[in-house]
Amino acid sequence: MTQNTILSIEDAIVKILTPWGNGTGFLLGEYELIVTNRHVVEGCRQVTIMSENFKKRTVNVLYADPLHDLAFLETPEDVAIGSLQLAFDDYKITQGDPILAVGHPLNLNYTNTKGIVSKASRTVSGLNYIQTDAAINPGNSGGPLLTNDGLVIGVNTFILASGQNLGFALHYSHLKKCLDDFKKSGAPYAVRCSSCTNLVTEETLKNGYCPYCGVKMNEDDFKGKLYLPGHTSKKIEEIIKKMGYNLNTVRDSKYNWTIEDSNLNISITHRPDINYVSAECTLCKIPETKIDRVYEFLLRQNFRLPRIAFSVEDCYVKISTSYIKDSDFHTDTGYELFSKYINNCHRYCNILIERYYCLPIESDN
Repeated sequence: MTQNTILSIEDAIVKILTPWGNGTGFLLGEYELIVTNRHVVEGCRQVTIMSENFKKRTVNVLYADPLHDLAFLETPEDVAIGSLQLAFDDYKITQGDPILAVGHPLNLNYTNTKGIVSKASRTVSGLNYIQTDAAINPGNSGGPLLTNDGLVIGVNTFILASGQNLGFALHYSHLKKCLDDFKKSGAPYAVRCSSCTNLVTEETLKNGYCPYCGVKMNEDDFKGKLYLPGHTSKKIEEIIKKMGYNLNTVRDSKYNWTIEDSNLNISITHRPDINYVSAECTLCKIPETKIDRVYEFLLRQNFRLPRIAFSVEDCYVKISTSYIKDSDFHTDTGYELFSKYINNCHRYCNILIERYYCLPIESDN
């Protein structure tokens, strides 16, 4: 696979964020849809997506399929996204073929893992899967399984936790049929009935039941699942809203939020396991010369500023709040702390770059 092919693949991959977790999606240009697993977006009518080329934005879920564990998302109109090509009909997959699994495993942005086809056809619950030895982890779900030429031959769907390097991707033939069925329906939103396999729309749904076979449908697929943050998380989200940020694009998960403010990303974390809240931001890179001046300045600020600390990790200067116990975290004082903290992030970023010749984050490619 050439470097140009890998770069074009990267442009077509998106990270999907919901209050309950994250996963991967990819754009199929000929269908103008983003493909992912249904379990990645389960219970959501809207999700947040981002990529290497654009910041977070909210898009609608257009199709949910519990039978094939597939979901389709709309493509945002205001950004340019690369696209992948689905393998053509009757494309032959053979054992030993080199493949590439692409996604965002364990919340790591854009990772591609090479491997081979371990078994070209493995039937699970009546569906055809491609078994591969490529390392697939949580967060890879919904990402594409690709040939050496960059063709999509499957959707990475699940692993066997009891084994090593046992990943399974839904065969592209199932994906193609679902894409064609959805396009043919002309519906703005559809859910596949896992019993009779017909597509059910909001208009044809009958009191929560499939109009074709009468089976009870999952109401969350139609109405969306209600997200209820915990006590401390609710306070954090009230503060974020009060500061004027959009919760849908700030929330990474139920315990993590990232505020994209100008050129800085401010991360807020709630750790319910040890009962604390904190915030952190990477400001800049240390310069190659006169580094002692930077360290001296940071140490002085650490003595001066209450509840805020500077640190250097690898070559990056970071600023973080002290840990705040859940019991001490209140909406009014939290708003004051985070507002002041964000202002300090920008202030010290400018000071370090302009006076101490630190390097902006953008220069690190």
